[in-house]
Amino acid sequence: MENYELIKKSEKSVLDAFQSEIPSVYYSDKTEEEFLSYRAKAEDWYRDLFKFPPEMFANKKLIDFGAGTGENTVYLANWGATCTLVEMNNLAQNISKDIFQKYTNNFDSHKFFLSSIFDFDQPDLYESFDIVLCRGCLSHTADKKSAFNRIMQYLKPGGYIIYEDPNKVGGFQNMLQRYTIYSFAKSWDEMVDVSEKLFKEDIDRSQKYIYRKRRTIIFDRWVVQKQDDPSVRDVLEWFESNQLKFYSSYPPVMIPFFSDSAPHQPKFNLNSFKDIGVLSEAVWMARDKDDAAELPKMLDSLKDFSDHQEALTGYVANSDSDMTLDPNVFSEKIDAYLQSLNGLDVLSHLSGKVKNLLDEARELISRVNEGDLDQVKNHIDNSKHLFAGAVG
Repeated sequence: MENYELIKKSEKSVLDAFQSEIPSVYYSDKTEEEFLSYRAKAEDWYRDLFKFPPEMFANKKLIDFGAGTGENTVYLANWGATCTLVEMNNLAQNISKDIFQKYTNNFDSHKFFLSSIFDFDQPDLYESFDIVLCRGCLSHTADKKSAFNRIMQYLKPGGYIIYEDPNKVGGFQNMLQRYTIYSFAKSWDEMVDVSEKLFKEDIDRSQKYIYRKRRTIIFDRWVVQKQDDPSVRDVLEWFESNQLKFYSSYPPVMIPFFSDSAPHQPKFNLNSFKDIGVLSEAVWMARDKDDAAELPKMLDSLKDFSDHQEALTGYVANSDSDMTLDPNVFSEKIDAYLQSLNGLDVLSHLSGKVKNLLDEARELISRVNEGDLDQVKNHIDNSKHLFAGAVG
């Protein structure tokens, strides 16, 4: 049940923060060359990571909830979508109108509504959009499930929703950062100062990948007073209740255990096991190094297993009427294969990382509750896993 008073209070606190520092300014304050670079990256994201080729947007009606400055929407218009942008921050919406004027040749075809998700009620638009887009918005509402159900009213049967928010487990370390900052700071300026003192490297990393003002990053990550992220399970439950079928995600959450051939029916139904994402989420929670560095350590035990699997199956692979098998050799290969299978352990590296991370997290909360900011900083600086890298 929606609590309207709580919803409006949350909206006001979010709006206050995001009018001070608009989080979705990526290139609107920069050159056209930087816009084209951002759009080229977006094409790779949509085509290669999300499995949504740009051609999918041609001649489609799209509505973007929590559209911000429109900088994640205008390139979809370039790919042929007619866009409706819903945004409650008038300052951000003014930017979106400017960039649609600048970077589209059909500005009058697109529409802009100044509204929150909970105040946007257009029954004449129900089930009229091919694509519903909502990126980085629902986590900042007081009722993310109701917000999801509301935006789904506008999707045509058979249409697509492109949804993005931080993950609850992946955001575990971010929540610890927020708690730490709030324990030592009350005003916005104090929060900025504490953030810079404790999490400078995290801010540096964020600027490296998508350049924004440091203060903007701090407001987006920590100052904004509503952050309630969903889990993979939450999202799959929302999908099921809205009769949606999961299509793709990045990072992937599907475990690579599928074995049915293409004609086999019925196919595995993701909604029959909504905890499918739990291992991926554990990896995200403990993330402190890039995949290129970490995945080889997790997968190291596969090498020996792969050799023995290849030896066993290769022994019977080249089949014709002259084929012969030595029972002793075959039995030896089976034994070796089973021994390597028993030694297979892709989770030991992850388990060690998670244990070390949580030990450091436990110590952090103790230090925070003691109230000595310098001791907290000293603990963070000497931690090997906590708040390292992309912090989940």
